[in-house]
Amino acid sequence: MSETERIRIGVIGCGTVAQIMHLPYLRSLSEQFEISALSDLSPGLLDLLGDQYGVPPARRFLDYRGLLETDVDAVLVLSGGSHAPQVLAAAEAGKHILVEKPLCFTLREADEIEAAVSRSGVRLMVAYMKRFDPGFRHGQRLVRAMREPRYVQINTLHPSEDQYIDIHGVHRFGDIPHAVAQRVERAQEELLDEAVGGISDALRFVYHDVFLGSMVHDINALRSLVGEPTEVLFTHIWPADSEFPSVTTVLRHTGNLRTAYTWTYLAEVRDYFEEIAVFSSAERIRVQFPSPFLKHWPTPVVAQRMENGALVEERVEVSHAEAFREELLAFHECVVSGVRPLTDVSDARTDIAVLQQILAAFDPPGLGGETKTSRG
Repeated sequence: MSETERIRIGVIGCGTVAQIMHLPYLRSLSEQFEISALSDLSPGLLDLLGDQYGVPPARRFLDYRGLLETDVDAVLVLSGGSHAPQVLAAAEAGKHILVEKPLCFTLREADEIEAAVSRSGVRLMVAYMKRFDPGFRHGQRLVRAMREPRYVQINTLHPSEDQYIDIHGVHRFGDIPHAVAQRVERAQEELLDEAVGGISDALRFVYHDVFLGSMVHDINALRSLVGEPTEVLFTHIWPADSEFPSVTTVLRHTGNLRTAYTWTYLAEVRDYFEEIAVFSSAERIRVQFPSPFLKHWPTPVVAQRMENGALVEERVEVSHAEAFREELLAFHECVVSGVRPLTDVSDARTDIAVLQQILAAFDPPGLGGETKTSRG
């Protein structure tokens, strides 16, 4: 492909993130992308969005495997749950892949995906949009220039998502056939058995929805800022058996660096707060992310240092460029120029491994599967 060639892209999964972010930005990037086919389990949603985005009925598919038989160059995998089945099928069909996080639920799936991508020669990029945020990239440069960082503090206060989603008019039809929904649910439960064993239903939900659905972003960003954690020192999850938890964990890095990370669900106050702060004796760098459901809000970076005996604080808003749009442009470059994805299978696999170790440090009753093994 040439650098200016349009990618014919098929979208698998037309839910919340597709409607708010990916489909509108794909349409706005008409020189880079053509929305060529859609797939979703909901017939009503498929027809509505097909009409809205000019995708003819013959290129709308209730089964994603039909989409993969078309002439699309690449797929954007946005369906719920583990994305391994769609990703494996896309790689085998020779389609380039941009896949929302989490890539999958288990390390075994990640290994199978890596092998399939290697065999097929396609490009796979995992959609960690924060890594493409101009503010985060500025903060990353500052952190990497720090001498002897001592302490990382991550704090996420997560309100109810509906307070943000409702402003976008997201469409839902509730028309997925019961048998199809049951099949999807059974497949997810089997993967959770493999990943975490027989822990409580609430903690199984926390693993796939909180750990892999939200905390995975911070773990990925943390690793890109200061490198790999070498050990999980502590984890606590509370209230007991709640699907709306608070999680605190402490991670050891090489040398004297430690990370303290708290993710907490606080439903009612509509003020999403997410900050990754890196501290050394001489500098303090704070990267402050907006809600992922707000478009074109900047990510401020606050830096503090001493200068001639005075405390100097600088607050930088690098750009209003939307991270989701920047991510799509980066994927286009990967496909047309052969550039290695910044966020690849190996990167996503490491995030899953770290999150399993975080859960293992909590050591809940019934813990099993891969997570039990990671605890040693």
